[in-house]
Amino acid sequence: MKNFNKKDMMDFSIIIPSFNKADFISETITSVLNQSYPHWELVIVDDGSTDNSIQIIEDYCNIDQRIHLYQRGKLPKGGSVCRNLGLKKAKGKFVLFLDADDLLEVTCLEHRLLKIQENNTSNLWVFPIGTFYKSIGDSKSVWSPKGTNFLIRFLKHDLPWHTMSVIWHIDFIKNLKGFDIDYPRLQDVELHTRALLHPSVKLKTFPEVKSDAFYRIDDKRTNQNVVQQLDRQKLGVFMYMERISILLKSKKNQCAIKKTLFSFMTMVNYRCLVENKLKEFHIDLNTKIIDFMKNHSRFNTVDIIYIRAYTFFYKLGFWKIKGYNFLMKLFF
Repeated sequence: MKNFNKKDMMDFSIIIPSFNKADFISETITSVLNQSYPHWELVIVDDGSTDNSIQIIEDYCNIDQRIHLYQRGKLPKGGSVCRNLGLKKAKGKFVLFLDADDLLEVTCLEHRLLKIQENNTSNLWVFPIGTFYKSIGDSKSVWSPKGTNFLIRFLKHDLPWHTMSVIWHIDFIKNLKGFDIDYPRLQDVELHTRALLHPSVKLKTFPEVKSDAFYRIDDKRTNQNVVQQLDRQKLGVFMYMERISILLKSKKNQCAIKKTLFSFMTMVNYRCLVENKLKEFHIDLNTKIIDFMKNHSRFNTVDIIYIRAYTFFYKLGFWKIKGYNFLMKLFF
């Protein structure tokens, strides 16, 4: 480990929302405790857990004074509310948001700090992250911030990075007022879009570096069934399109955001049709999407016909043709 002197200290505040994550939270906290860079604090905000995760977290708090637990027992619930509370409690100069089942490499903070020091005029630094199922290394999928026009990609829901890809300067994230707690889903997408639209954003990405944090892919990481997930996703997509559209000035950006709805439609068709489930829910959801399009100025009659045709051909099995979804989304 590098010997960090007091004068080198540039503190990180790592913020974790937690709800019934007893199966994962210990591994996540341990990955923070093992960091080679020691000047951090871990702010965990529990959202009313009913499993034994509170006891697990308290045990770690007793082991290391850098770990702080805050418990919430009132409405509204949700990860965004917890993250915003954690942000109010944060004392570090830089902020990293983790989920309660994510993992960090031992040198994550150390390596990110070195890059921040080399690019200290920025206020938003984005790094590649990996994914895993049971242990680091069992998935090759990587979220890497490659390219340049990241705003367009977020508007199209072609997401270039994840929540824990980002290190925020605390002044910038507080200036943004953190997460919008009204969103049932797409909270991180909304925050990153709003950040990229902010006039004071100074973004720096590092697509060339090795992944130093890892996102868990696990069916148990959510407590919601398929219907609940899709319903919340629908509300998040509709809200995102309504609220972000107001902030968009250029015609190119206004056109790009329409593809968020198409991406959602693609996911709905896959979950409901390919898995051969939820026929009535799927019909109802398609109706609500069409109704939204009819009442939204971003869409015209041609868009609605296109969506209807896409769904029709999807039912016929066209999704099995390689590149079908890509081409349909490209021309939407």
